[in-house]
Amino acid sequence: MRNIYTVKAKNKAASAIPATVALFAIRPYYSVDFDNGNSGCQFEVLVNDVPVAKKIGTKGAITSSSPINSCILKSGKQQLKIKLYPNIGKTKITTSQENNSPFSLTITFRKDAWDQHNISEVTVFKLPPIKLSKSCVSYFEKEFDFQAQVPYHFEGWSNSKNLAEVAGIGKMVVEKYEEIKQLLIARNYIAFLKLKKRKDTEMNASFYLKSNEVEDGDRFDREAFTEKDAQVQPFNNVKVVYYGNGKLVALENTADKGSALKSKIKHIADNGKVKDEVIRFPVLLHMPANSNKLEIIR
Repeated sequence: MRNIYTVKAKNKAASAIPATVALFAIRPYYSVDFDNGNSGCQFEVLVNDVPVAKKIGTKGAITSSSPINSCILKSGKQQLKIKLYPNIGKTKITTSQENNSPFSLTITFRKDAWDQHNISEVTVFKLPPIKLSKSCVSYFEKEFDFQAQVPYHFEGWSNSKNLAEVAGIGKMVVEKYEEIKQLLIARNYIAFLKLKKRKDTEMNASFYLKSNEVEDGDRFDREAFTEKDAQVQPFNNVKVVYYGNGKLVALENTADKGSALKSKIKHIADNGKVKDEVIRFPVLLHMPANSNKLEIIR
């Protein structure tokens, strides 16, 4: 049974976003395409020191793409950071053939996210081939700059406090995550929706979402948050990790650097085998300049 007050709150918030987006003269949609097929290496990709893609704690190759507009607060110079680690079971980053690059990446954009007749992409950055030394390396990190043009300008976390300078910040992060976890246990999506209102508003606008797309996203989030058969997982083997050049923070599992906020569902196949599905709830916190409390911003 659907809660009527949930739908009303959702539709009221959703209706304002497309009106703002409709005023944009341009709607460039940026994404990062990546491939570790030559090495199977573990990796992290960050834009403006915000994670956009990662493969940690699992074996194998992956070719995929991630949208990055939500990490771009305004037009101008942006920062890309790439971190590479050896494949599971190895101590060095190696490739299938000598002189192959262990990781490839491009940043592209579509000129207008609303134009379904022109879905061609423009490349704004291509990662130069990574040359490994003959002795190989156990860790690789490199930073690059690229330019982006967007029709919005969000304050985001640009004026937020440097969290490393906040006394007792580690305890505050765990307490905030615990607060959200209790909402997850109670299936209280309405309270969670209020906590992440600014995140949703900025992200929906940055991806130029229309009303129906906002509603679809909200429905997906609500169903995942209130899944009746899900078991909320405890905070075991977690670590406080800083992002956003010290202005963002997350609580992550040490094994795979995924969000510590997660639930698990057991699926029983026809053959009787049990398979676990993990649902994660990524949350990045910041502390506004005029506040002493952590808030969800991404």
